[in-house]
Amino acid sequence: MESEVAQTTPATSRDLSARYGTTGTLTYLGDDPRPFTYVLDGYACMPFVPPTLSTTLDVHIDNLKNMQLRDDDMIICAYPKAGTHWLWEVTSMLLQGKAEYDSRPKEELMMEFIDVDKLEKTPSPRILNSHLPFYMLPWQQMKGKRTKILYVYRNPKDSCVSFYHHMKAFDEGPIHDMAFNDFCELFFFGKLPFDNYFWHMKQVTTFVEENPDLPVLTLSFEDMKKNPLENVKRLAKFLELDVDEQLCKDITDACSFNNLKKGAALKKIPLSILEMENAEKKPPPLEFYRKGEIGDWKNYFTVAMSEKMDGAIKDRMEGLPYGLQYS
Repeated sequence: MESEVAQTTPATSRDLSARYGTTGTLTYLGDDPRPFTYVLDGYACMPFVPPTLSTTLDVHIDNLKNMQLRDDDMIICAYPKAGTHWLWEVTSMLLQGKAEYDSRPKEELMMEFIDVDKLEKTPSPRILNSHLPFYMLPWQQMKGKRTKILYVYRNPKDSCVSFYHHMKAFDEGPIHDMAFNDFCELFFFGKLPFDNYFWHMKQVTTFVEENPDLPVLTLSFEDMKKNPLENVKRLAKFLELDVDEQLCKDITDACSFNNLKKGAALKKIPLSILEMENAEKKPPPLEFYRKGEIGDWKNYFTVAMSEKMDGAIKDRMEGLPYGLQYS
């Protein structure tokens, strides 16, 4: 689908090189003048440069690759809308040893949105997080320091619905006006901002298989939803933390979906967000906690759409070690 509707144009041709850099390529949907993605080193990035970055995207990615990691760093990797916020909050509470929300939003440590020098000023232990592929991260140091990696995934139909609502909030982008069935075609067969769900899964699988000595914990959104206490304990064991049963229960309660949604309102507004609010063209305030349900996809997929995507999922998931749960 993406090859049928997207046109590519070098970033420099539209005088956007000062924002994006000169290495990548902007894509557009048909004749729509609004950028759809910025493809850099084969990866489809968001079509805007966050005001939180002081460099162009290509320079920032180079900086990330050379970022100095610490022995106690951990990195959460996931495709968008797979459960990153839940995992970040639970990890933060386990490290604090108390069921209290971190005053910061996870975006303060999101590697693609924050300058490396700001990340380097963050005190340890750092819970870094990213939607980027491993080759855009400091993967060599990750291997050398045996950085703990947390990977969370979700069934693609619910991910598609959640990502659709998330991206529609960007009223200056083409997805804002897009019908769900068109978005669905791009999600399963093309490239969206943050690239393709199945491609992201495959690069995670490849990286883990090529680096079997790295400590990696894989969690599914559905398991976290159905068995939260068990997964909090799994995470604590993986992080080598000595925590008691009551703390795990308290964290499980604090990180239920409804409580997470309430807790988001308690976050301090960081300087980076203020910078975005003062930007001439800013990303909108986003609602990260919409429904958090398993099976919401049934409200959006027709029978025909569901059957078509079942075939695509079977084909694209072949050889991948992830069990998908749809209800």
